[in-house]
Amino acid sequence: MDKRTYLGIFLIFSVLIGWSLMLSNRTKKGAEDRKLKAKSEEIINNNRETKAISGDGAIPQNIEQINYQTNELFEVLDTVDTELFRVVLSRIGASVKSIKLKKYEGVEEEFVELVPEGEKALTSIVGDVDLRNGAFALLERNGNRLIYELISDNSEATKVRKVYEFNDSSYIFGLEIDGVGERHKILWGSGLRTTEKNPGMEFRYFGGIVELGGTTIFKNVGKLDTIPKGEQGTIKWIGIKNKYFLAAIVPLVETDNYALSRAALGSVGGGGGCMMRGCAPTGNVDTEATKVRALLSTWSGDAHKFKVYLGPLDYDILRKEDYGLENACYFGFKWIRPISRFFLKVILALYKIIPNYGIVIIMFSFIISFIFFPLTKKSQKSAMSMQNLQPKMAELKKKHKNDSKKLNQATMDLYRKQGVNPVSGCLPIFIQMPVFFALYAILDTTIALRGATFIPGWIENLSQPDTPPFLPIPLLPILMGGIMFLQQKIQSKGAKGQAQQQQKMMMYFMPIMFTFIFLKFPSGLVLYWFVYNTVSFIQTTMIKSQLKNQASSLPEGNQKLASRNSRFSRFQNKIGKDNKSVG
Repeated sequence: MDKRTYLGIFLIFSVLIGWSLMLSNRTKKGAEDRKLKAKSEEIINNNRETKAISGDGAIPQNIEQINYQTNELFEVLDTVDTELFRVVLSRIGASVKSIKLKKYEGVEEEFVELVPEGEKALTSIVGDVDLRNGAFALLERNGNRLIYELISDNSEATKVRKVYEFNDSSYIFGLEIDGVGERHKILWGSGLRTTEKNPGMEFRYFGGIVELGGTTIFKNVGKLDTIPKGEQGTIKWIGIKNKYFLAAIVPLVETDNYALSRAALGSVGGGGGCMMRGCAPTGNVDTEATKVRALLSTWSGDAHKFKVYLGPLDYDILRKEDYGLENACYFGFKWIRPISRFFLKVILALYKIIPNYGIVIIMFSFIISFIFFPLTKKSQKSAMSMQNLQPKMAELKKKHKNDSKKLNQATMDLYRKQGVNPVSGCLPIFIQMPVFFALYAILDTTIALRGATFIPGWIENLSQPDTPPFLPIPLLPILMGGIMFLQQKIQSKGAKGQAQQQQKMMMYFMPIMFTFIFLKFPSGLVLYWFVYNTVSFIQTTMIKSQLKNQASSLPEGNQKLASRNSRFSRFQNKIGKDNKSVG
């Protein structure tokens, strides 16, 4: 590339960095305003919030006197506030009724809510006794440590206690269950709540996940049955996840059995059969059918101890917890996960320099384009060579139209003489496919892009399709389709005969197909593909022009060489004649 090209690239990056700093100031100001608003909000009182679930509505003076086997059961809630989340515990089942993540904005609420409305999580089953609706009393509370005890009419019965201990600066908290004997089952039966504006595109990521014998197994909700199917093995942790969040249970005692199921059969959209979990949902989605249940069976003495993670699918946060939970993050196919992790590190490192993920994606697109520039040039050179051979190929087909064996042999001989390798034109595309799959996995699922704004009023959320104010559909996929059309057009220029017809068909078919596919994709992914194709189009134009100039200058060079040889021959003849005359 010449100096003007490098100067242009430098100017582009200068403008992008300046723009990023300007938007960064706006983002910081907005974050400060939201933080001030959160501080001024009235915190839920840590005392009891009581509501009747059955009975005549009279609130008892002492919940410890209630027999959970009667119909007069009232729910008493206890709230714990930390820096990261607000959790509401119910004394029915000593379970988790609500958990709101303070650092993530919800769709209809201020904060993301993980537990579906009316559901409870982290309930227990002791032997054949189901304690999901058992009445517990708050025996003791010391800061963020709460001790619950099961209320029983039998004074000789073992006292079942559940102890929660929360940490102010971690999404992981402790859970200990005492007095249940050797066998205990802990259940996350509530599923996870939808957290995005487009639930249909989110459901394909719903499922159960377990680390079993050193292998992480993800079971999409569409592949689960309503009957729990138990499996045995060395279980490191088990959980359920959606697109951006995870609920996981880490047993700290001997655990040898788990089961995953879903609440009901029904349509859950795309998912189980999707190559990259990227296909659009099909049919009507039954939200009840997306509810995943995880059951963990532990074997111990009187004390069953767990760590529970309720938080974002953030690779760095999960990796620091040191339980192997980072394996719950989706990085695509097994053979491209190392590439995905490396790209994620690069993107996060760029964000530390330029705090705007839209500009980071643009810069990353430039980097990938320049890395693959030699392959692009080789591909274009091979394509032009193949186009130049089309007339000779047509002659060979005409000559050997009745003998395919001789035609193939003659074609290979032609490739060999001309130094053309037909496979070299496709090789760069195959090499780039793992890169595309890796970037798809990152840009479609990384929580860093969730809620990230690039252009206010147009690309407000890089994890969702863009919303231009003047169009009812996303604009980025249309722009991407347009640049793909131009790229296909320049590729087909110079082709003749049947090849011209095939490329002409591709010129219209490919851009239209990709435009419709990308309409529902996250704008972050579409932005990358648009910029990458734009840079590739410019590179292709430059390469084709350069190769064309080289091809046109070659005969001229041969003519000059022939002219010099001719003059040298005449000079030699003249010397010979002079020698004869002297002689």
